[in-house]
Amino acid sequence: MDRRQFIRSSAVLGGATLLAPLARATEPGVHPDKIVFGQSVGFESIWGDGYHNYTNGLLACFNHINAQGGVHGRKLELRHLEDNYIPEKTAANVNAFLHEDVFGLACLGGTGNTVAALPLIEQHRLPTVGTLTGAPAVRKASAPLFHTRATYSDEVSRMVQHATTIGLKRIAVVHLDNAFGAACAQSAQEAAQKFGAQIVSIIPHSVQGDDIDAVVQKINEAKPHTTLLFTSPQSVANMLLRYHAKYGPLPLPQPWILSVTTAKIVFEKAGPLSHGVAITQVVPGPNERSVPLVQEFREINDNYGVKTNQTYEAIEGFLTAKVIVEGLRACGANPTRESFINCLEAFGTRDFGGVRVHYDHANHGGLDYTAVAMIGVNGRIVS
Repeated sequence: MDRRQFIRSSAVLGGATLLAPLARATEPGVHPDKIVFGQSVGFESIWGDGYHNYTNGLLACFNHINAQGGVHGRKLELRHLEDNYIPEKTAANVNAFLHEDVFGLACLGGTGNTVAALPLIEQHRLPTVGTLTGAPAVRKASAPLFHTRATYSDEVSRMVQHATTIGLKRIAVVHLDNAFGAACAQSAQEAAQKFGAQIVSIIPHSVQGDDIDAVVQKINEAKPHTTLLFTSPQSVANMLLRYHAKYGPLPLPQPWILSVTTAKIVFEKAGPLSHGVAITQVVPGPNERSVPLVQEFREINDNYGVKTNQTYEAIEGFLTAKVIVEGLRACGANPTRESFINCLEAFGTRDFGGVRVHYDHANHGGLDYTAVAMIGVNGRIVS
């Protein structure tokens, strides 16, 4: 079963229980036998592969918990609405969830998308765990949004610090021409000032990915030592291929990508030209078997998930699910949205198998874990 079939099957199996004549609890999404979470994310978008990986990691944990009888006797269900990475659709989906039988949200995707949803999340006190963005604009302690990844600022700072340490101080920045890209470009400028680097070019890039030739020309004209690529996996691959075709035999000057830019897809699209692309990561990798979280993920994913989904995104989704489960367990037998929020805010610092997560009333940031890796031979991620 491939990852898309797995997601569809999980959604159908969960949705099938809606046909049973169950007694309804007073709290939205809480039934005698299940708790329903909603998800708005763009499976059918430029980020789709990463979103699939993340969601399947989350579902592997949910399925494992459900096989054990759920949380306080209630199984966990995830109901998905497609938003195509369009912020207006995300807001509409969240508004729809507010009028449906949904307890909270799990795993939103995208900076602009999360920004669009945030007013509704805050106004209606809709608990939300996990969003695939590290933008500062979505980090508001007044909103019940609990993050399970480091900020883009943390990642970009790690990039620039590492590059300058090895003498790569002329930096070109390519960014999607949207809220996500603008936030990353701003972080790059701040990091360059902090670590003594020079931003030699900032290049906006079309969300549609139809300006690759113009982008690689601007990169070549800037003569950077290193290139930060804040864009989708497909666009990264296209830039690697086009730069080599136009300006080879030299490759694109030391490319860097963020954790959300699925390295596996970059390798599949660009092949050997992706070797040496540097990546920041926000969770330990699937091959780091000495980390208890990774070991647990691999065992559970083999039995309840997609075995081939050995990805960083899947581990991040798995961690997100574990946070949800621990929050619900702390609520006791009669969870409400507000008690779930309060229980998460009472977390303090918890160790999830070698990865520490911290929440309190004033800080929903979760974790600040970052690491540097690289795409190696055959697409293997080398840390």
